[in-house]
Amino acid sequence: MRTQLSGRDTPAQGQRNTVEQEHNESNHDAATAALEAAVAHLTQDQMMVNQALVEKILSSEHTENALRVSEQKLHDFLAHQLANREAERKRIAGEIHDTLAQNLLALRIDIVMLYQHTASRHGRLHDWVGAALDNVDTTLRTVKQLMGDLRPTGLELGLQATLAMEVRKFIRASGIDCQLEASAIANLELDEETVLTVCRVLQECLNNVFRHSLASRVTVVLGVTDGALEMVVSDNGIGFDPSAPRRSSSYGLFELEERLAPHGGSLSVTSDRTHGTAVSMHLPIISPPADASAAPASG
Repeated sequence: MRTQLSGRDTPAQGQRNTVEQEHNESNHDAATAALEAAVAHLTQDQMMVNQALVEKILSSEHTENALRVSEQKLHDFLAHQLANREAERKRIAGEIHDTLAQNLLALRIDIVMLYQHTASRHGRLHDWVGAALDNVDTTLRTVKQLMGDLRPTGLELGLQATLAMEVRKFIRASGIDCQLEASAIANLELDEETVLTVCRVLQECLNNVFRHSLASRVTVVLGVTDGALEMVVSDNGIGFDPSAPRRSSSYGLFELEERLAPHGGSLSVTSDRTHGTAVSMHLPIISPPADASAAPASG
């Protein structure tokens, strides 16, 4: 008969249990170590991804800042170029007025005297002198027009008078009907630089009408709204697609935008093939009031 042990394992069985427990603990430790290594590897990968993302964001911010700085430098350069161009135009117009125009006027006086003295006794010479006088008058008109193109005349007379002269000049040159509605700014006083800026905008708009629109009528309307000068130049021409790629002929409008930008102004264009084109200018002429929240509190 076999004797059965109860409540206690044999020494060999206890030893096996101890070995199995140690083996299980070893496997658990190995699994834990593997898991920790995997977690550490993933954490390291995540840190690298985060670092790359941070560097990309910083690089993107640096690029955006560089683009903003570059864009501002471009605007400043274009504004400087425009100012230099206006200064050079003013200088050349002054030189023409003080030299060529004055010399032509003096020559005209001499020719008029000669024309008068030959009227009764030298018929053939009188005709020649008359032809010479006509040539001088034609040259004087050309010189006057050239000076006006370089530097609009009458800037010191104010905005309404200056624009009225530009409209009359456009009508004579193009034969296109042009109506100026500027009674709302009759008493508006502006500095000469602002008058020149608005005049250049009108000149470019009328030039585009003459060259591209095939219009028979142009309307120029001016007014003041919320401290800003508004001007709309509209025509009944063929129009164009403002969203189409910029044509070489539209760089004049781009220059006007750059001319207005330093003064806080803007330009917008609406156009279609059936209703013509309207160019709207917005130019602040009164400084906005200081922010009330920035004022010191009373009491």
